[in-house]
Amino acid sequence: MQRSIRLIYVSALIIFLQLFLSVTVVNAVEIRKPVWAGKFYPESPAELMETINRLSVEAEKTVIMQPTERKLKAVVIPHAGYAYSGWTAAHACAILKGKQFKRVILMGPDHRIGFSNAAISAVDEYQTPMGIVPLHEDAAKLRAGSTLFQAVPASDQLEHCLEVVLPFLQYSLKKFSLIPVVMGSRGDFQKISSHIADLLDNETLIVVSSDLSHYLPYNQAKIRDKETINMILNLEDEKLLVRENAACGVIPICSVIRFADRFNWKPELIQYSNSGDASGIKDSVVGYAAIAFYGDNL
Repeated sequence: MQRSIRLIYVSALIIFLQLFLSVTVVNAVEIRKPVWAGKFYPESPAELMETINRLSVEAEKTVIMQPTERKLKAVVIPHAGYAYSGWTAAHACAILKGKQFKRVILMGPDHRIGFSNAAISAVDEYQTPMGIVPLHEDAAKLRAGSTLFQAVPASDQLEHCLEVVLPFLQYSLKKFSLIPVVMGSRGDFQKISSHIADLLDNETLIVVSSDLSHYLPYNQAKIRDKETINMILNLEDEKLLVRENAACGVIPICSVIRFADRFNWKPELIQYSNSGDASGIKDSVVGYAAIAFYGDNL
């Protein structure tokens, strides 16, 4: 009799533990850990904060006056190592300072995997040395609502373009939720842009992570980048798409140009540099620009 009672208790305990463990797994938070800390940017939280703060304080001294009659809608930020592109990224950071956005749609190009259309992470949170950023619920809704958006775990783990700019956003905006979108090299980007545009409101900021020309001599890069920047400022997405060596993030940049056309946003160059300005090595450089888009309330 006692043996039977013990068996009942043991069975009940096993069932309870199984239920408990299943609930724990279901409710576990999946976090995308930083992959490129210590490579593109400092791994130490204190050093990372000091680096961004130093760059931003200096950038605030030279950043151009921004329009006050229109609202910031989107910004292009470079994503190289902070030693090279940090100065330009800090100028974007300077115009974000003091702004409040509940949601950031962070778009960048695939450098690592190769896929069609767009990838949106299936994790719950992104982590950098500066802390946690939760994903907005619309990230999952985009994936569920269209086959144009998919989870690509290999890209999520290896891609650097979103991770590298995220600490600048954490420094400037403090609290926000994230929709991370990595664009492939081929796909129906007009429809993808349309899906994203339907999410836009006055509390959402679009951020595009992109560098400009790659590995040209210094003076050639400046000429090519100036022409590319002018195409962006003139909203010439069709010319930009076919331009050779314009920008690694040309596809997400063209998405923002489509948003600008649809919502009457006006772009403005904030700052330009290239890696030769930082390193002094000018035989092969990468270009960087901070570009803001301003518009009226939606």
